[in-house]
Amino acid sequence: MKVTGVLVRFLSLLDVTLILLGVLMVTLMHAQIRTDKGPLDRMAEWAGIEFVCLYAGWGPENGRCYLLGPTREVRQEVRTDTEDDIKKILNDRRGQTKRSNPVVLLLFSDEGWYSAWTPERLEQIEKTWQVKVNPVYNVPLQRKEEP
Repeated sequence: MKVTGVLVRFLSLLDVTLILLGVLMVTLMHAQIRTDKGPLDRMAEWAGIEFVCLYAGWGPENGRCYLLGPTREVRQEVRTDTEDDIKKILNDRRGQTKRSNPVVLLLFSDEGWYSAWTPERLEQIEKTWQVKVNPVYNVPLQRKEEP
């Protein structure tokens, strides 16, 4: 009888522990971790990658490249024949984040035709900038309205 009494007490403690563990798991499942970073930013931070989004101009801007801000607004033109502009952008960002692997996303609008952006030119830009350049096509970008 003594062994049975010990087992009954042990099982009741185990039941209480499992119930509390279950309540904790349910609570954690419903808790949200709130950050102002998107999933891409969190993955980039985890991998140490710094994404630089550039707009590949078309129409009257065909062949020109522009730095985009966080809301995809055009900020400044970036020269593709020299590495000075891209190095300045990367150095400014390194001061803000600790990411060391830069990747340039060259965004092509879904409204344009890009005769000046051949694969050979993209390779030349990669060699000049010494940074990986990834073209991303058919991106819905807002263009300035001509008056």
